[in-house]
Amino acid sequence: MSTKKLISIHLNSNKPKSLEKFITSIVHNSQNLENIEILVSIDKNDMKMIDTIKQINCNKKDLIRYIETDLIKTFADAWKPLNILLEKTSSSVIFISCMSDDVRFLTKNWDAKIRGYENYYKDKICRIRCSKFKTETYKDIWECGYKPDSYAFYSKRWLQTVNKWNPCIGPDTFQECIAYYMRNYGRKYNREIIDKDIQFSGQEVSSNLNFKTRLERSRIYYKAFFILMSYKVQSSANNSAYELIKIISGNDNLEKKLLSRIKIYYTNFIRRLNFFYYRGSPEHFINSKFKNIIFFLWCYSNFTDQYVIKIIKFLSKKKYLEKIISDKKKFKKIQKIINYNEIS
Repeated sequence: MSTKKLISIHLNSNKPKSLEKFITSIVHNSQNLENIEILVSIDKNDMKMIDTIKQINCNKKDLIRYIETDLIKTFADAWKPLNILLEKTSSSVIFISCMSDDVRFLTKNWDAKIRGYENYYKDKICRIRCSKFKTETYKDIWECGYKPDSYAFYSKRWLQTVNKWNPCIGPDTFQECIAYYMRNYGRKYNREIIDKDIQFSGQEVSSNLNFKTRLERSRIYYKAFFILMSYKVQSSANNSAYELIKIISGNDNLEKKLLSRIKIYYTNFIRRLNFFYYRGSPEHFINSKFKNIIFFLWCYSNFTDQYVIKIIKFLSKKKYLEKIISDKKKFKKIQKIINYNEIS
């Protein structure tokens, strides 16, 4: 008789070596590996990934299940298979997390710690915050978009009620918005558990990318941010929060707090004119309305990348870039990105 799966981890992966290291960190630090399932979305006919998964499963039977899709055309599509993985989750699972294959588990018996929260709330609605942002509090909905708790574990009932990881890029940011709206109903509806023991490495995003790819990601993140903050997606997050609150309160007739379409439209429009300030980077060199308009036009004009790269290379070579970017730490960071591999 097979052991019940109690923890489910979901991710996309197209990097066999990174997936192997991710799995190794889980195997070495788990108390009971048989209670864990890992669901992976891979590109259709990616034989290197398939061979890697089969090899892992030869040693660790039934650890990984995978799906093949052709949904991911660019990084902007990376969210799409995750909702399919959620549907494939074993019925016996009690906690679910969405992760990256760059993450490495560092804490011994992390799975026992997660399982220990099963009966923390009688209604089984909670999330366990574990990432580097686990102690963050959010006073503004935009904060949920740029510093979410990326590697939280959600109770199955939470995700069953929401019925999706996300309707757009960012399962972490969308679920963070749901938690934000839940707190708006009062402190007793804050169902966030901060775990002080579980530690990960590899939480940085967009690391080890060449400059061209970083430019592409910047464009994707910018567009995706405003999709996340749109009235449509925020209404979805607010509705999900309401459904969770009804279960917690036991009151199906609880009054729903509605969002203002006009307020959201106005806020998003005004903040586009100083995007990086409101996105948590007040010292960013794109710090005027004119620069933000130029950045906006660039984000919606894909053909300009080759010229941007040439201009920045020229400014760097002529030592003009360090005069434009006065913050030395940020300049060194940008210089490192420019010099990462060859810029094609």
